[in-house]
Amino acid sequence: MKRRMRLLLATATGVAVLVGGAGLSSASASVSRAVHAVADDITSVSVGNAYVPADKEIEVSFTFQVSNPLGTGTAATTDADKVTISSAAITPPGKSARPLNVSYTAPAHVGENQPRPASAPGSGKFTISKDDPSGDWTLTIVTSRGTNNFTVKVAAKQGITGASITPNPVDLIKGKEVKVSVRAAVKDATLVSAKMVSDTTSEYYDLGSLEVDTDGYYTGAVYFTDDSAPGAWTLEISASRGNETLKGVGSFTVNAPAGGTSKKSKSKITLTAPNKATTGKAFKIYGKVYRGTKAYSGKVVEVYFKKKGTKSYKFMGFAKATSTGKYTKAVKQRYDGYWRAKVPASGKTYSSWSAQEYVDVK
Repeated sequence: MKRRMRLLLATATGVAVLVGGAGLSSASASVSRAVHAVADDITSVSVGNAYVPADKEIEVSFTFQVSNPLGTGTAATTDADKVTISSAAITPPGKSARPLNVSYTAPAHVGENQPRPASAPGSGKFTISKDDPSGDWTLTIVTSRGTNNFTVKVAAKQGITGASITPNPVDLIKGKEVKVSVRAAVKDATLVSAKMVSDTTSEYYDLGSLEVDTDGYYTGAVYFTDDSAPGAWTLEISASRGNETLKGVGSFTVNAPAGGTSKKSKSKITLTAPNKATTGKAFKIYGKVYRGTKAYSGKVVEVYFKKKGTKSYKFMGFAKATSTGKYTKAVKQRYDGYWRAKVPASGKTYSSWSAQEYVDVK
């Protein structure tokens, strides 16, 4: 039975000044020239992550280049040759222009037959508040040679609009594992993760980074063993973008297995992977294996990879845990995707999966 889960809470936390937006290309603002003067004074405009925040306001930085800042020719330059910036503004759709201060200094004069610089850098900042509209904003920079307009794409306010657990309720089965899937609707996030937590014990299942399906929903799955705590559980969803994080929670129920639990022990495995890797170069994934609450000494674990946009994991090899339960494996990959590690089941121990970790390969 699939039941739509009501989100009980959605709050924004940790909103801070955002400058540059390194490493968040999927949410970075795109810039295009809307109208330009014949002189084409301003080029190479680059804008940081531009989006409508859920709370407070963010500051967005931008950079640009001024073409031929001392003009062209071979004569010694004078002040008349220098390109100056007289004003700059940012205009949200349907609102008035907001004046901006930009930082730009024309290069020093050059003498006769000396090369004139092809460009000179400039920069500026603008703010976006929670009440501002998303869409196409206009960045205007007016120089002594003309007016330069650029379109800045500002993303909509992010949000967690819904989630579902399948099955709900979760009916545990003696001696078996039950797959429990999550499907979440999240708007304009760069990273979405999930965790399932028992309301009455310290037990939890960490799904790690959820993946985006072709329909735009974020999905993930874990396996509940028959000795998972029965009763009320909470699904926690975290959605991040820049320094802004939203958290949504919802409730579901776990029912104890008919006939009681088996005598198998529970296993657990963690996995850590780098956020980024280089195509074709080895990187390490590592973690720790447990049987019950103790290290699973010498256990051989399986490592899997799923290419972004595909539906199934591919086996990538084994790794053996040390006497303290730690394992490490060097891997290579040409594609962005998700990594997981698995503890295979035995006659006395349940299998388990690690949380999945996303690695961006460049």
